[in-house]
Amino acid sequence: MKIDDICLIIGTQKGGTTSLFNYLSQHPQIAASRIKEVDFFYRDSIWEKGIDYYESLWNWEPQTHRIALEASPGYTQSFAIVEKVIQRVKTLDANFKFIYILRSPIPKIQSMRKQGFYQGWYAKWLAQETPDTVPTRVLEQTSYATIIRHFEQAFSSDNILLLKTEDLRKTDDANALMKKTCQFLEIDDTFEFSLSKVHNAQNSYRQDTFWHFLREAQYLTPLKTLIPDGIKNNARRLLSKPIGNKKKTLPPLTATQKQFILDALKDDMRQLEVTYNLDVSDWTNAIA
Repeated sequence: MKIDDICLIIGTQKGGTTSLFNYLSQHPQIAASRIKEVDFFYRDSIWEKGIDYYESLWNWEPQTHRIALEASPGYTQSFAIVEKVIQRVKTLDANFKFIYILRSPIPKIQSMRKQGFYQGWYAKWLAQETPDTVPTRVLEQTSYATIIRHFEQAFSSDNILLLKTEDLRKTDDANALMKKTCQFLEIDDTFEFSLSKVHNAQNSYRQDTFWHFLREAQYLTPLKTLIPDGIKNNARRLLSKPIGNKKKTLPPLTATQKQFILDALKDDMRQLEVTYNLDVSDWTNAIA
C-alpha cells in the first residue's frame, strides 16, 4: 500500500454517514475518496479489482494529507458482511481507523424501510415481516454493540470511534463531534467546518419529487451556487415529498413491531452504555 493511514466510516446506513463524510472532506489533511461508498471490502466484484484500484480512488498528496477517508455503511449491513470486511481489511498493509455513527434503531429502520421499499430491494424483507415482528437481518443492522465487539477484537478499541447521529444534527453538539473526530484521526482539531448544508436528507434518493426535478435541471446550476445553504435546506424539506401516483405505499411500523425491536435490542443497547459509555437513553422513547 502507498497510503499508510486509512479511515473507514462503517455505518450505520441512514445514520448520517453522507453528512459526516462530506464535512470531514473539507479538512485539508484528509483525502476523501472520489466515490463516497466504495464498498471495496464487501462487494466481491469490487474487491476483485485489487489494491491498485482501491488506492486509485484517492488523489493522495503525501506532503499534505494525513489520512485517507471513505464511507461505506454497507460494511455493517449484517454480521456475515462484518466478518468478511474485517478479514479483508486485515490483509492490507496499512493502518486502519473506524468511525461508527449510530442512530436510534427505530427511526433508522423506518428510514431504511422507506428507501428500500422505493428502490425495490426491501420487498423480500417486507414479506418476512409480521404485524408483531421484523426480520432478523433488520435487527442485525442495529445490533451496534455486537458489531463493535467484532471490530474491537480485530483492531482494538483505540482504533474505533463511536458517534451518535442525533449529535450531528445539533449545531453545538456537531461542532464538538467534529473536534472529537479530528482528535481521533490525529489531525488539526482547530479547523472550522461548515456544517450548515444538509446531505442525503429525507427522500433525497427519490426521483418522484419536485426537489429532484430542480436538482437535475442543468440550466439552474449557476443559480444553485448563489443560494445560501439555509434557504436551500428549507426548500429541500418542503419540496422533497413524492408527487404523482401513490398507489404503492409502505405500511408503517406498528407499535408492536417497535416494541419488538426495542425488546430484541435491549441487551445490546445496555452494552453500549455499560461497555462503551454511550448514552442511548433517548432511544427508548420512539414507540409513539
